[in-house]
Amino acid sequence: MMEKTGTRPGAAWGILVGGVVVFAAAPALLLATGHDTIKPSADSDKELSLAGALIPAVAGILLVRAIPLQAPGLLPETTDRRGLSRQATALALIAFLWPLALFLVSAAGHQALIRDIWALAKPLVFLVLPLVLLRILRTPGEPDPFRLTWRPRRTWQWLAPVPAVLVFGWLSVLGPFAPPLPTAEDYPDPVYLAVGATLTFFTANVLEEVFFRGMLQTRLEALFGRWPGILLASLLFAWLHLPTHGQGALPLTLGAIVAFQGFFGLFTGYLWSRYRNLWAPIAAHTAMNTLPLLLM
Repeated sequence: MMEKTGTRPGAAWGILVGGVVVFAAAPALLLATGHDTIKPSADSDKELSLAGALIPAVAGILLVRAIPLQAPGLLPETTDRRGLSRQATALALIAFLWPLALFLVSAAGHQALIRDIWALAKPLVFLVLPLVLLRILRTPGEPDPFRLTWRPRRTWQWLAPVPAVLVFGWLSVLGPFAPPLPTAEDYPDPVYLAVGATLTFFTANVLEEVFFRGMLQTRLEALFGRWPGILLASLLFAWLHLPTHGQGALPLTLGAIVAFQGFFGLFTGYLWSRYRNLWAPIAAHTAMNTLPLLLM
């Protein structure tokens, strides 16, 4: 399952084993402490069952695996492993340090500041800064082999992800374990709702997939192989939600974001790895974040 791009077997297996342990331990911790529900965000008055968090992602992964069409050869080859490692390290540091800084600011009692800068700063942190660093750290005079393309060349790359995305969306929004849909009482101001939904679409549904899957995961896969890359990118994606999805005690917050956003990252990461069509994980992200608002 590991694509041949000069991977490091020892590091790859370490990431693989460690990632599997973390993803198994997170829901086990929640269940062992009697927390079988998760708050979708720290200020939410609704709750999502642990089954509602896990089942859509697991079902989506199994469907992606069951459909034989995949794109194992679409990960570009690179001989500049040192430059690739520098790029992956820079992106991973962004993914780790930005949420940590916001978490420390929040812990110091400045939660309102987090809400003010969260969405507005994300394009700078997860798009402008990464693009600048990737340009600086690549080999001079050589094109970037990992440059994102928005139009897959093969028709099956558009069609193959559709069943998994549709099933994931239905289970997440309308399935038996889905949380209650939002109501007009939750969003009494339609203008505020429209602006918020639009910002969420671009700063979460699109931007997070571009950074975590298109930029970061692609390079991690090239360094360590498919599943180590997916696991590591998914854990960093879960870590992104540390400042905004607190569940009280820090261990419970960590368990909740891995069980919810982490498993979602596994699904969208597998979509990206198998099909190299960035619109597929963006569609899944939109189904989870925006579709409930459209169904109000």
